[in-house]
Amino acid sequence: MAKQCIECGKEIKEETDSDYCSKCDEMLDKQFESIEDNILVYKELLTNEIDTLNKFEKEDIIDLYIRVFDNFKEEGAITQEQAKVLNTIKQTFDLKEGEIGNDRVAKYTEVKKVVRDKCPDCGKKIKEEFNFCPYCGVTLKL
Repeated sequence: MAKQCIECGKEIKEETDSDYCSKCDEMLDKQFESIEDNILVYKELLTNEIDTLNKFEKEDIIDLYIRVFDNFKEEGAITQEQAKVLNTIKQTFDLKEGEIGNDRVAKYTEVKKVVRDKCPDCGKKIKEEFNFCPYCGVTLKL
């Protein structure tokens, strides 16, 4: 019995493990690259982009997360909008710290509670109204 592409419904004639025909697979790869570019430029992840990313293997999403994180870190301390995107990817696709493969990645995206006026991560003095530590970039919650 011939396999059908789950995207366009056409018969997949070549021998493959993919659920997509070569044309749809190529189209999805281009969309994936476009989504990554949009995340890096606009610092957001739209619902329709999440729908597209759901068509990919978890390993692809993990690779995306790490590339986006590395790109954001090259710009300096993680900003609030960058952390929001990273958290969205992490939570939407249920990424665990062990899967991400880098414990310091989690440090910048998990929200930590501020005790008095010190950062819970680096211990430096901060203002209560801060959402992010200006020294280490950790996300803060009062």
